Amino acid sequence: MSPWFRIQEFAVEIGLRLAKLVVAGLIGAIVYWTLTNVVGAPGSVELALASWIAGMLVFVIVETGIF
Repeated sequence: MSPWFRIQEFAVEIGLRLAKLVVAGLIGAIVYWTLTNVVGAPGSVELALASWIAGMLVFVIVETGIF
């Protein structure tokens, strides 16, 4: 394998991992917005982190094809 192919493969892998973080962040932002505006929970850093983790869990569950 040429070094260029390995660098290209590495760049694609980094892009995919960053895309997963962005998608988890978007799902987490929707969860956070729902909890703070619809449910009426007070906003906090702990709630934001829990929402991001919930977004990542939803993304992993959908990605693995459980549903």
